[in-house]
Amino acid sequence: MLRSLQVRNLAVLAGGDVELGSGLNVLTGETGAGKSLVVDSLGLLAGARAASDWIREGAEGLSVAGVFDRDAGVEARLLEAGLESSGDELVVRREITREGRNRVFVNDQPVTLKLLAELAPRLLRIHGQREEQALAEPGLQRRWLDRVGGEAGAALAGEVEAAHADYRAKADRLERLRGDDRLRSERIDFLRFQIDEIDGARLRDGEEEELRLSRDQLRHREAIARALSAAFEALYEGDGSAAERLGMARRELATIAAWEPTATAALPELDELLRRVDELGRELSHRLEGGDSDPGRLEEIEERLAFLERLIRKHGGSSTEILARRGNLAAELADLDASEEDRAALEQDTERALAVYASAARRLSEARRSWGGELSRRLERELADLALAKAKFEVALERQSRAGSALEVEGQAVEFGAHGYDQVVFRFAPNPGEPMQPLARIASGGELSRVSLALQLAARGEEVAGGPTLVFDEVDAGIGGAEGAALGKKLQRLARRGQIVAITHLAQVASFGNRHLKVAKRVRAGRTFAQVEALDRTARAAEVARMLSGDKVTPLSISHAEEMLAAAGAK
Repeated sequence: MLRSLQVRNLAVLAGGDVELGSGLNVLTGETGAGKSLVVDSLGLLAGARAASDWIREGAEGLSVAGVFDRDAGVEARLLEAGLESSGDELVVRREITREGRNRVFVNDQPVTLKLLAELAPRLLRIHGQREEQALAEPGLQRRWLDRVGGEAGAALAGEVEAAHADYRAKADRLERLRGDDRLRSERIDFLRFQIDEIDGARLRDGEEEELRLSRDQLRHREAIARALSAAFEALYEGDGSAAERLGMARRELATIAAWEPTATAALPELDELLRRVDELGRELSHRLEGGDSDPGRLEEIEERLAFLERLIRKHGGSSTEILARRGNLAAELADLDASEEDRAALEQDTERALAVYASAARRLSEARRSWGGELSRRLERELADLALAKAKFEVALERQSRAGSALEVEGQAVEFGAHGYDQVVFRFAPNPGEPMQPLARIASGGELSRVSLALQLAARGEEVAGGPTLVFDEVDAGIGGAEGAALGKKLQRLARRGQIVAITHLAQVASFGNRHLKVAKRVRAGRTFAQVEALDRTARAAEVARMLSGDKVTPLSISHAEEMLAAAGAK
């Protein structure tokens, strides 16, 4: 849920702090008041492109910030990106400057616009006439249809996806084995050459780092020897060494231990210090005695490092990666070297995997036909209340033919993948006598918004809670009167277990809001300012009355507005 929205210097919206609530939030205002700017600001939070000419005249930049409730999916993606989550809220902020700089922050941590675009679908989903409707995208249509199947449908779709992954792994391996004999032979020779080269290098994991450390030690052996010797003298052997002074302190305290408790307590600690100094002194002495004095050792290390660096440039970024690559090369070589018997067995395994996939995909396709009929019936019932009573809707399952495909359905080679072989297409006819056509091709912006709203209700109804905030921009275009009241009821119904922001021109829709926000323009010192304010019960009645009667609000229109608000259950 979006708790609040803060906007600074977005065109005439110089500064706005909007508090939103759960349920249905309606946004109203006169034409040109700036309602579209609120939608634009939400679009920026959803990753939409920004332009510097959106920045208010005289300002250096604009900013938009949204405070959302925590979302487990968003937090998981942030953790993958190396970012931390904090508190019980998620703050998304976007800043655009006149120089074209575009900065995005999540919980005050900088992120990329690409990451915001990945997170946005879990936070906001905008449905409006000016936005490209994602509903037209075939993949989304398939997901909406599969949602009708509920948990059983999800299980069946998961079975198809797993069967496809199994088939694809076997088919890819078989394809490598069936490759052109000459190319296969060349590839085998190449793989063996690379494996022999790596094996001949006798690599050890992390060897180059060990050699660089040894090289540095040899290069600085004189300085190391001086420092070790000086430390050894200071700790152990020199006049006034730490060991000598600690021993003296112990002897002195031992003479008074019978009378002084502090001395008695200090003796064990001094014994421990003496033991530690002795151990450290022996370690330093051992290191001094074992210093590498071989003058040729440095040259050997330099040669080995030069060889490893050439190998690393050729094969990978480190000895660890080269050894991992060696394992991959060996696995590929084993595949290519497989015997004819192995190939025959793999062919049988691949055929069985394809048969398992085909069976699961067929059952999914049959289920989708049933779900499609149910979705069509539900959606047409919802559309009947939205000034689309004569509209017809159907779900078509199409197949895309592909020559050479391994899968045949009813004698036709077809394209197939992890989601089955169906191409899900929503078909729509808004008026009687018109042929059914793909939704994206025939529906207007207002019709798309209403179909989207009806789909939300038809596909998931009221049983699914949560989800992103849904934003409907002028979903009431082209309807009024009783249809407007029906639309308001549907929006209120959909918002019972989620959050909706609806921009509307209809009093019938506005009266059903759980929270009413108004956008208005003011002129101060010769400059225009748009502001957003939450309306109390009295102000709300006045705004609904204005929407009913125009600028001239009368006692009769106020009375009518009060009746509408009471009928809608407004508080």
